[in-house]
Amino acid sequence: MRRWMVLVVLLSGVFLANLDVFIVVVAMPEIRRSLGAGEGQQQLVLAGYQLVYGLGLIAGGRLGDHTGTLRTFRTGMVLFTASSVGCALSPSAGLLVAFRLAQGLGTALLVPQVYRSAQTLFTGAGRRRALALTGGVMGLGAVCGQLFGGWLLTADPAGLGWRSVFLVNVPVGVAALAALPWAAGTSGSASHTPAGAPGPARETDAPGPARDAADTPRARGASRTRARLDLPGTGLAALALGLLIGPVLLGGHSGPGPWSLPLLAASVPVALRFLRYERAVHARGGDPLLPPALLRCPGFGRGLAVVAVVNGGLGAFILTLGLLLRQGLGWSPLMTGVGMVPTAAAFALASLLVPRVRRVPQPWLLCGAAGLAATGYLGCAVSAAGLGAGTLMCSLGVAGAGLGLFVGPVLTATLRHVPEDIAGAASGVVATVQQLGAALGVCALGAVFFALLDSGSGFSTAFAATAAAIAVTTAAGGLWARGIRPAARTPDTTAALPRAARP
Repeated sequence: MRRWMVLVVLLSGVFLANLDVFIVVVAMPEIRRSLGAGEGQQQLVLAGYQLVYGLGLIAGGRLGDHTGTLRTFRTGMVLFTASSVGCALSPSAGLLVAFRLAQGLGTALLVPQVYRSAQTLFTGAGRRRALALTGGVMGLGAVCGQLFGGWLLTADPAGLGWRSVFLVNVPVGVAALAALPWAAGTSGSASHTPAGAPGPARETDAPGPARDAADTPRARGASRTRARLDLPGTGLAALALGLLIGPVLLGGHSGPGPWSLPLLAASVPVALRFLRYERAVHARGGDPLLPPALLRCPGFGRGLAVVAVVNGGLGAFILTLGLLLRQGLGWSPLMTGVGMVPTAAAFALASLLVPRVRRVPQPWLLCGAAGLAATGYLGCAVSAAGLGAGTLMCSLGVAGAGLGLFVGPVLTATLRHVPEDIAGAASGVVATVQQLGAALGVCALGAVFFALLDSGSGFSTAFAATAAAIAVTTAAGGLWARGIRPAARTPDTTAALPRAARP
């Protein structure tokens, strides 16, 4: 099994997840004109995808624990690719919304498998490199989403218009599905091995600290009797998350409406009922969607809080920056995409540099990286207030570099002490918190931005005030991250892909 190639294939899911958010945002005006989509349908095309994506992440991660990383990834990629074709061929806004929701479900199955594979395939420096590469691919997806979206709408290849932004997903998805058996070492004769039978012995099959706990005779026997999803828990989790982030995502730029506060309040008792139910399932020997032991892992809760705070600032920053460039400065879609490049490119490059600075003590690295990102945000605020586009682009690069140095180590610290048999559940929770933090950040900080616009302050002033607020929250996240348990230095030993993860 080619473990690094497996990771590369799985990372295509992270790439498409980020690409599809940004590329559709760029194409939304053309979609509205072509299909006559109303405001509610536009919100569902954009926010409905993210809502289903966020609601399904915990279940997608747990499904990886039950049926295996590669099986779950393959299912998600088939669904996502087919839905992308459906989006491109949609003759009406209603069908486009339906296929976008299906895309969100496919993405929810794809993304947690990357974090799960980093936990089960790698340890030590290898795990740090895997998570750093994940951060780099996130930035690359954002860059490509902005640039491809702007270029495709400007060039209009084959007269496809906005439909081309969905078709770009298809070759990536097909290539990932084709490469998956080869990367996993199941091509050729091995590909005919029955799903439940042991695969051929290989050097990488030797036990090691990264070997999945499911790859033991006892665990495999238990998995046959209990390997089914916690459907009531899944329903309760989806309901609680829907009540929490639904009003935020579907409220649009105007923010949550009067009906939102009761829904947000209702999410609290539902969430408490979900936690009680999960404890009861665990107490009677069942297999809960959210294992109680997960929340007791050292540093996991604090790491989730830091992830939420930093992603909240980043989500609001991307929203307000796009509005500043497109509407405030009057840039074209292509130039707006180019304007986003410094942040995303610096994020990607800095993420890849993280393994090279591993000798820096973790608290210092996290505080310094958060401080660098906050400095970049403040530079953007000052630049928007009157220093010009050149200074703004440099500040965007500084902010992206700080975030790139921050995100990977925080994810590593958050997931470090998670047992491998619940790595999928942990991955789903982390990815859910990333989405939840971004949604709440857009709601809270976006409300500041639009309130200033409504008061007549102008795009530059509104953006400057919002960027300054994001700098404060990011710096606070860096200070809070100091309390996450430092990394233990472990050798870069790895093990084969878990038995349950084979196709």
